[in-house]
Amino acid sequence: MLWLWLLPKPAGAEIQPQVIAPPTLVWCLDHFPHFHEYDNSDTPVGPSVVLMQELARRAGFQLSFTPRTSLARCLKLMEQGDVDLMSNLRYSDERNQFMYLLPYSSNVAESLFLRKADQRLIDSKAQLRGLTLATLRHYLYNPATMALIAEESRHIAQVDSIEVALEMLLRNRIDGLVAPTISTTEAIKAISSYQQRFKIAPLDFSGVAPNNIHLAIARNSPNAALKPLLQQHLQTMIDDGTVARLIRNPKDRPDVKELKLQQP
Repeated sequence: MLWLWLLPKPAGAEIQPQVIAPPTLVWCLDHFPHFHEYDNSDTPVGPSVVLMQELARRAGFQLSFTPRTSLARCLKLMEQGDVDLMSNLRYSDERNQFMYLLPYSSNVAESLFLRKADQRLIDSKAQLRGLTLATLRHYLYNPATMALIAEESRHIAQVDSIEVALEMLLRNRIDGLVAPTISTTEAIKAISSYQQRFKIAPLDFSGVAPNNIHLAIARNSPNAALKPLLQQHLQTMIDDGTVARLIRNPKDRPDVKELKLQQP
């Protein structure tokens, strides 16, 4: 037995260095037209998807997608630490309790959508008093819009999706829809019967308060320690123009301009 131990070991028997697989982070996605959406496929598409894939490549982790999941459900899964990431989120103190929120883009523009045949010229928030408006449930608007919603809460109908709200608007069940400009424009473009049926009011919803959107990392995630790494690479993507290239300003989009110019 001693003789066997003293024999030279074959080269293949040498101890090989342990290869550590990159971590897999689960990104929870709802349906947010243009930014990230499931288009009759198990794989989401959109600028947010490209952005997250590039972040994964730079930071060295594997990115996994949930199936299409409601915003409320994604937030609950984040709170429980059952998923790792969300994107396109605005800050709130409540969310900050269970998520690290890393800003990466300055704005998701919002607009008031009306029926094209509506003759009213609405260019001030005072004109909204008495109108019945729809807003998106669980979606955080910019601070100025949130204040308006609180003031007019008696006349606000909360709905679960842009598509539901557009159908309500078309059927005269509400007077207007306050929603993200690009996503709602995309939802209108997606349905042929919606063409030439809606317009964007000249009312300015931009506000003056900080209006950042964030990448969120669940504080209870087993991968929460990766936050500094993700923050570092996300900042690099901001600095080198990757984020600005992917998240285009809605003012540059011809389809948005067309909806703003439409008259009854």
